[in-house]
Amino acid sequence: MVRKVISIEAGVWWTKVSLVEYRKKNPPVYQAFAFRTPENAVEDGYIRDKDSFANALKEELRRHNIREKEVVFTLSSSKVVTREVLIPFVKDNKIRGIIDAQMRDYFPMDVSSYTVSYSKMDVEEVDGKKQIKLLLVAIPDNLLNNYCTFANLAGLKIETFDYIGNGTVQLMCDSFLQNAVVVQLEEQATVISILENKKLVFQRVTPYGYGATLSAIIDHPVLGIKDEYEAFDFLLSHNVLYNRPVVQKMEDEEEMKHQQAMADETYDDLAESLRYHLRIANTAIEYYQNQVKQEFVGNVYLVGDGSRFAGMHKLFAQELPLPLQEIDFTKVIDLRSGKNKAAEGTVTPDAASSGMRPKAATAVGFLSVIGAAVHPIDARPKDMLVADSKKNDLHTAYVILAGAVLVSVLLILGSGVRQLLAYREHRNLTKRINDLSYVQETYDDYARVQAEEQVYEKLDLATITKNEQLYPLIAQLENELPTTIHVKNIQTDGSLVTLNMEADRKVTVGQMLLNFADVTLLENLSIPSMSEESDEDSGTVKWTYTLNAYYTGAFLGEDGHLIKEAVPSADADADTDTDTDSMEGEEQTNE
Repeated sequence: MVRKVISIEAGVWWTKVSLVEYRKKNPPVYQAFAFRTPENAVEDGYIRDKDSFANALKEELRRHNIREKEVVFTLSSSKVVTREVLIPFVKDNKIRGIIDAQMRDYFPMDVSSYTVSYSKMDVEEVDGKKQIKLLLVAIPDNLLNNYCTFANLAGLKIETFDYIGNGTVQLMCDSFLQNAVVVQLEEQATVISILENKKLVFQRVTPYGYGATLSAIIDHPVLGIKDEYEAFDFLLSHNVLYNRPVVQKMEDEEEMKHQQAMADETYDDLAESLRYHLRIANTAIEYYQNQVKQEFVGNVYLVGDGSRFAGMHKLFAQELPLPLQEIDFTKVIDLRSGKNKAAEGTVTPDAASSGMRPKAATAVGFLSVIGAAVHPIDARPKDMLVADSKKNDLHTAYVILAGAVLVSVLLILGSGVRQLLAYREHRNLTKRINDLSYVQETYDDYARVQAEEQVYEKLDLATITKNEQLYPLIAQLENELPTTIHVKNIQTDGSLVTLNMEADRKVTVGQMLLNFADVTLLENLSIPSMSEESDEDSGTVKWTYTLNAYYTGAFLGEDGHLIKEAVPSADADADTDTDTDSMEGEEQTNE
């Protein structure tokens, strides 16, 4: 086994890298740094521009004098699907067989294009019988293969894969005996993990990260911020949650009032964007306390780069139902390198001066990428598993061959008794082979039935489009939107959904997005445009909004009940022909 690995998490804006001792509790961290991900190189976890990203990574590894080649990748993508399941209490070597047999019950999709890994969460007693609680992680094969191609370009050898919700939990489970809620604020995701007695018992991963707030800062021209570096530093130094902006005094008083109003509106939008993380955490905690374990009591730990923003600790300390605690990093990681032992847990104090990242990157933002080397979920592409199997088979063949040579020598040199023993052993092995011949026949029958089933499933799926969700979506909008918002028309191409809306009063972008929080059939919401329209005759003012969103994987009937779920891979979406539906002049008013 390798002693050290390079652990990498590729974000849309920044890539985190650490050199960590592999599979060791309280792991020694020899280096940890971050650098700017090449523009448009990463999208939803997929590496789109492999050449430029590989060149940038090789240069950073060279600059930090890292010669190791083995790498662990941490994946953060909305295409990764997780499930918590209960199985009978069995030995560890029987778990995989049970998962494979029940796979279609766990995931309502074609799992043949996914690699499914698992980790043991806890042992529970249900109706007097012990059961094992597992966390299943399904990763699209094309996502794993995407990173394999990238690793080859970067001159690296993939050791294994992890996902964003695992690494931090592994560090915390090794370090804290008490119950804990870990709120992880990452660039592209918010992860809520609940631990009891050093075990993960509940987890929710939401594809909403602080990157949305950085984009909002850049989109507000009143701030004059044009890139993510400045936006990140702005959130570190400006408490948009509790402070109000102060506009410089101007000779033109009306212009000054206008600028102040725009600045106040901007702060309100940013505050709502950050508070959405709190809403995610509160929802998860309330669900666990109400539905799973009402008597749960524990501390909350805030981690991830998003936890560093001004006012975030105050926000979570005041509005969560559990007390907020600081992390003692000496119990979590071991910063071996002398340059990494800066004050206040700073991992790379030279990050700001080198221009790689705004201000210093602290240990709280590197827990996930460091923890990935402690106990990863060990997701590996099917090709890698086949190669490992062949390698093991070759090793076995060598052992058998060596044994055969040894037996031949013994037969030559030995006595007739040894010859007799060898003959009996050969006879027994031959009989065993004959006795097990039914296994091949059973497997052939299974493979044939499975192939037929896949054909039927593909035919079934081919008849389903996401546009079937249009009318259930209208029903949801009628139930969930406030009466002040009117949907004038809906347009969809089968994936993208565009809503043109009117409001009787001005609604901020953040408030508008929160109005859609309970609309479960839409995700990845954005508001590209908003405008004000005045009626000179009546003197009334109306605000118009355009909202873009995408269908989720849920398929609901007109009664609102779940009838089917499909989670296609990123690459598959691009190749699927879609229908286009449009409902012009359909006005929705919620009474």
